[in-house]
Amino acid sequence: MSQNKSQRIVLALQQLVQFKLLPSPSVDFAFHVLSGVQINSATGTQGDDGLISIKFPGGMDFDIDGMQYLNLQIAESAAHEIHLDVANKNPIATRSGELLKDLSAAYNL
Repeated sequence: MSQNKSQRIVLALQQLVQFKLLPSPSVDFAFHVLSGVQINSATGTQGDDGLISIKFPGGMDFDIDGMQYLNLQIAESAAHEIHLDVANKNPIATRSGELLKDLSAAYNL
Protein backbone atom coordinates (compact mmCIF):
# COMPACT_ATOMS: atom_id res chain seq x y z
CA MET A 1 0.00 0.00 0.00
CA SER A 2 1.22 3.48 -0.88
CA GLN A 3 1.97 5.88 1.96
CA ASN A 4 0.95 9.51 1.99
CA LYS A 5 3.39 12.36 2.69
CA SER A 6 2.47 12.57 6.39
CA GLN A 7 3.22 8.87 6.87
CA ARG A 8 6.52 9.16 4.98
CA ILE A 9 7.55 12.06 7.24
CA VAL A 10 6.81 9.96 10.34
CA LEU A 11 8.93 7.12 8.89
CA ALA A 12 11.77 9.59 8.21
CA LEU A 13 11.59 10.88 11.79
CA GLN A 14 11.94 7.33 13.07
CA GLN A 15 15.38 7.12 11.46
CA LEU A 16 16.75 9.90 13.68
CA VAL A 17 18.51 9.00 16.93
CA GLN A 18 16.08 10.92 19.15
CA PHE A 19 13.15 8.83 17.84
CA LYS A 20 14.72 5.36 17.85
CA LEU A 21 12.77 3.69 20.62
CA LEU A 22 10.37 1.24 19.03
CA PRO A 23 11.86 -2.05 17.82
CA SER A 24 9.83 -2.02 14.62
CA PRO A 25 8.73 1.04 12.65
CA SER A 26 5.08 1.98 12.57
CA VAL A 27 3.91 4.06 9.64
CA ASP A 28 1.74 6.28 11.81
CA PHE A 29 3.73 6.75 15.03
CA ALA A 30 7.01 8.20 16.28
CA PHE A 31 8.03 9.02 19.84
CA HIS A 32 10.61 11.68 20.74
CA VAL A 33 12.52 10.04 23.60
CA LEU A 34 13.91 13.31 24.99
CA SER A 35 10.61 15.18 25.32
CA GLY A 36 7.90 12.51 25.34
CA VAL A 37 6.21 14.08 22.33
CA GLN A 38 4.19 11.64 20.25
CA ILE A 39 4.06 12.25 16.50
CA ASN A 40 1.40 10.76 14.26
CA SER A 41 0.47 11.32 10.67
CA ALA A 42 -2.28 13.93 10.90
CA THR A 43 -5.87 12.78 11.02
CA GLY A 44 -8.71 14.48 9.21
CA THR A 45 -6.69 15.12 6.05
CA GLN A 46 -5.67 13.04 3.09
CA GLY A 47 -2.14 13.16 4.44
CA ASP A 48 -0.68 14.43 1.18
CA ASP A 49 -0.41 17.93 2.62
CA GLY A 50 2.37 16.72 4.95
CA LEU A 51 0.70 17.70 8.20
CA ILE A 52 1.69 15.72 11.26
CA SER A 53 -0.01 15.62 14.64
CA ILE A 54 2.08 16.54 17.69
CA LYS A 55 0.88 15.51 21.13
CA PHE A 56 2.70 16.68 24.24
CA PRO A 57 2.48 14.53 27.37
CA GLY A 58 -0.45 15.78 29.42
CA GLY A 59 -0.88 18.75 27.18
CA MET A 60 -1.61 20.19 23.82
CA ASP A 61 -2.36 18.29 20.64
CA PHE A 62 -2.18 20.04 17.28
CA ASP A 63 -1.23 19.62 13.63
CA ILE A 64 1.90 21.20 12.18
CA ASP A 65 3.85 21.28 8.92
CA GLY A 66 5.69 17.96 8.91
CA MET A 67 8.56 19.06 6.68
CA GLN A 68 9.34 22.01 8.91
CA TYR A 69 9.34 19.74 11.98
CA LEU A 70 11.50 17.16 10.18
CA ASN A 71 14.06 19.86 9.32
CA LEU A 72 14.25 20.94 12.98
CA GLN A 73 14.66 17.35 14.13
CA ILE A 74 17.39 16.67 11.54
CA ALA A 75 19.35 19.61 12.99
CA GLU A 76 18.81 18.22 16.51
CA SER A 77 19.99 14.78 15.43
CA ALA A 78 23.11 16.21 13.78
CA ALA A 79 23.93 18.14 16.97
CA HIS A 80 23.65 14.96 19.04
CA GLU A 81 25.94 13.11 16.63
CA ILE A 82 28.57 15.86 16.80
CA HIS A 83 28.33 16.20 20.57
CA LEU A 84 28.72 12.46 21.17
CA ASP A 85 31.52 11.80 18.66
CA VAL A 86 34.54 11.27 20.92
CA ALA A 87 36.88 11.43 17.89
CA ASN A 88 35.66 15.01 17.43
CA LYS A 89 37.72 17.31 19.61
CA ASN A 90 35.11 19.98 20.29
CA PRO A 91 34.59 20.75 24.00
CA ILE A 92 31.14 19.15 24.20
CA ALA A 93 32.29 15.91 22.55
CA THR A 94 35.35 15.79 24.78
CA ARG A 95 33.29 16.33 27.93
CA SER A 96 30.67 13.81 26.77
CA GLY A 97 33.41 11.22 26.37
CA GLU A 98 34.77 12.00 29.84
CA LEU A 99 31.34 11.68 31.43
CA LEU A 100 30.67 8.40 29.65
CA LYS A 101 34.01 7.02 30.82
CA ASP A 102 33.42 8.17 34.41
CA LEU A 103 29.86 6.85 34.60
CA SER A 104 30.83 3.56 32.93
CA ALA A 105 33.55 3.04 35.53
CA ALA A 106 31.39 4.13 38.46
CA TYR A 107 28.42 1.93 37.53
CA ASN A 108 30.24 -0.94 35.80
CA LEU A 109 28.45 -0.29 32.52
